[in-house]
Amino acid sequence: MAWVLLLASAAAVAGTGIITTVLILSHLENWPGMSWWVLWPQVLAASTLTVVSLALRTLRWVFLLRRAETRIPIRDAYIGYLAGFSLLFAPLFLGEIALRAAIHRRRGGVPVLTTVVVNVWDRALDAAALGLIGGVAGLLLVGSASRWSVGSLTLGLASLWPEARRGSLRLLLAVVRPVTRRFDSQDPPHYSRLANSAAWLPALAASVAAWLLPGIGFWLLASVWMPFRLVEAEHAYASSSASSVLAFAPGGVLVAGRQMLTGLTAQGFSDEHAVLTVVGVRLATVGMSILLGGVFVLIHLRTARAGTRSHFDEIAEAYDVQIPEARRLAILERKASLMRGVIQAAGTGPRGLDVGCGQGAYVARMRALGFDVTGIDASRNQVALAGQRVGEQDAVELGSVLDIPAPADTFDFLYVINVLHHLATVEEQRRAFDEMLRVVKPGGLVFLHEINTRNVLFRFYMGYLFPSLNCIDEGVERWLRPDRLPQYTDASVVDTHYFTFLPDFTPRIVARLLGPLERALETSRWRVYSAHYMAVLRKEAGHRR
Repeated sequence: MAWVLLLASAAAVAGTGIITTVLILSHLENWPGMSWWVLWPQVLAASTLTVVSLALRTLRWVFLLRRAETRIPIRDAYIGYLAGFSLLFAPLFLGEIALRAAIHRRRGGVPVLTTVVVNVWDRALDAAALGLIGGVAGLLLVGSASRWSVGSLTLGLASLWPEARRGSLRLLLAVVRPVTRRFDSQDPPHYSRLANSAAWLPALAASVAAWLLPGIGFWLLASVWMPFRLVEAEHAYASSSASSVLAFAPGGVLVAGRQMLTGLTAQGFSDEHAVLTVVGVRLATVGMSILLGGVFVLIHLRTARAGTRSHFDEIAEAYDVQIPEARRLAILERKASLMRGVIQAAGTGPRGLDVGCGQGAYVARMRALGFDVTGIDASRNQVALAGQRVGEQDAVELGSVLDIPAPADTFDFLYVINVLHHLATVEEQRRAFDEMLRVVKPGGLVFLHEINTRNVLFRFYMGYLFPSLNCIDEGVERWLRPDRLPQYTDASVVDTHYFTFLPDFTPRIVARLLGPLERALETSRWRVYSAHYMAVLRKEAGHRR
């Protein structure tokens, strides 16, 4: 019944908007002589800007979920967030909240309270960003402190006060927690990180960027008819959108369009030009959002009952093609050479274990270098492919970094390459170190190869862009920074090697040209911000789990 009411209310609001638009169009006396084909390219451009804006807002959604201590596969987060726009016309944002909560709970087990809190916080960021844009644009336009500009700017600036955010978050939780318990008894962990400046300021910056884009689309449409400054368009769009957000107007119906019409006619636009501009921008923004929302509802319905096999079993055949071959082989050779150098210098024995060996590329390379290396992997499909690559099926077997199938003190050295960040919790990562050290002989070495997310740009790439474009990672990874390894193990870190600065998608010719610069960075004080690192740990005599 609740879904019926939401759908009915959304349909009623949509119908109201359509009827209002038809009535306004029918009362126009003089239609512009310019052909429609002149306007439609601008509508297409504005629609493209809307898609980019929604992409930024979707990344912001994932960021907020993580600050709410919630990690689900990034594609599931995208599906839930964008599907919510299909019910944009439901009053009080209830449609988008309910749909997102249902999809996130179905796909990722996310508590209803978490989705509600993050959704409201998401909309609060919209209001703050629109207030900042509208306020600054208004002050630039009039050259003096108009009441609306000062009010909008004050609203945006007030969000920068940490105590105001913390108080708002406490009030929000007090209001919504009793309501959500009727649908979900889960009581999630703390949400305090949402109010921290480290979370709010980047999210607000992304919000400002996202809401500037539809304002540019509005400017493109209005400029078809007569000269119109960009700052005027941003002010008109931000002020009308902020009013609709603060009024909880579903889809901005009867609020945003009316204010934009008033603003355009005040700037000297004819009624006909003003109406067509507003209709165009509403199609390009609200219309595009609802259309995308419907598409992602269908995606959810078609993919909600995915197979239950492990992630790496599913991508076994496609795993190697996720990274360009030249770059992958170069990194493989670099890592193998680094390990060989350390092993030879330390005088360590030849018997080694590749933990999480994947398709066996490193097992094969280390064996080719003369080491007696075997491998384990938790994916049966990966083990089969690794056996084929190595040429000896017995050289690779099923096993997990949390349960290595070997007696204590078995190996002279062990290496684990881009595995530990896939573990679900920090506690599991600590257990993994204990298990690896268990099977290494006293004095033996453990090589930890990981992505270096100490570099904030690389952390953003690996946390958001890479899992969006590839299927190796899912956006739920917990990265281990090289400067914070003591929180995972008390084993001695005897050395750390930093290498490569170019991302994996770098074309081969570009990588070759920038090779000297990359090598210079690897030996400079900036090496700690490299893309990859190898930490060398030693098991001391008497080490206990």
